[in-house]
Amino acid sequence: MAHEHPIPAPHHHVPGFGADRAAHYDAQAAVSLAGFQAVYELGVSALTAQLDGQDTASLLFVGLGTGAELVPYTGFDVPGWCFTGVEPSEPMLDVARKRLASEGILSRTRLHLGELHTLPPGPPFDGAQLMGVLHHVEGDAARLALLREVTRRLKPGAPLVLGCRIGKDPELSNIELRRWRAYGIPQEELERKRHHLATMRPIESDAALFSLLAQSGLVSPRTLFVSLQFKVFLARFEPGAAV
Repeated sequence: MAHEHPIPAPHHHVPGFGADRAAHYDAQAAVSLAGFQAVYELGVSALTAQLDGQDTASLLFVGLGTGAELVPYTGFDVPGWCFTGVEPSEPMLDVARKRLASEGILSRTRLHLGELHTLPPGPPFDGAQLMGVLHHVEGDAARLALLREVTRRLKPGAPLVLGCRIGKDPELSNIELRRWRAYGIPQEELERKRHHLATMRPIESDAALFSLLAQSGLVSPRTLFVSLQFKVFLARFEPGAAV
């Protein structure tokens, strides 16, 4: 999971997601998010359950990051499925390319460097995943635009797995900071993280997220996973349901 900017970053340098971050991203994410690997395994479980019985399927992954979210597909017996990963950070995509090659799934994965709106038109996807992206997008208008850009590329009835930070609870933030300290994060870095948590503006509530989903034609959200202030939902795209 990596973040999508509402405005394309020049030369595909995404602030905070450069070569140094890309090399250590998964190890850092495992500290930042308790249950990091479970998030990806549940995303695969949800999409394969929703599309069970399909010998072929095409899935879209927005903010693919290092490609870790695709790896569990190797154990779910879907050899005919193909994947498209969109990622605006070139160093992150380089890590993904090497990982997917080593896992034997690069041959059925299309990697696109850039924002989602730069992905060339093509056949609609059977499903999609948007993991760890939406809370990096500033403001409801830009978040809604991204969700609509995703649904514009989906088949009617397609499932979407979406994970993002929701709410700002100081008590839960303190739990995050205490966990980071236990993992040996230096005090200076902890202070930076404390400042980041205090100044970030995530989606305010489940209700606020569900409103954005409804405006995008995404219905029946179900909770798949909760880890402190990070939540993952499964929804379904119904074009006529947009409000």
